[in-house]
Amino acid sequence: MSKSGHPLKLATLILSLGAILGSSLLASQAIAKDITLLNVSYDPTRELYRDYNQAFAKYYLAKTGDTVKIDQSHGGSGSQSRAIIDGLKADVATLALAGDIEPISASECAG
Repeated sequence: MSKSGHPLKLATLILSLGAILGSSLLASQAIAKDITLLNVSYDPTRELYRDYNQAFAKYYLAKTGDTVKIDQSHGGSGSQSRAIIDGLKADVATLALAGDIEPISASECAG
């Protein structure tokens, strides 16, 4: 076996590994998602969730590689509950009273 064949084999191996790693990185970038969630909450939590959502988005991006944006809807707890029951597509409901949450869980929208 000649020594002159080794550099070519090594170069081919390095190029092949580079192509595999490069395609893996591109594939992982293509898989990363942009996620949008809606948090339906009551009025006094507006600032709390604004700050929390920003911190969570940074954490989630670092943990998963996915970008998450959390939209907020604020109003009276009872009116927010009614809006969800009437069809508002909430991903998260953070309401003040069990009496506002229970009708949501009992409704068809909780499925």
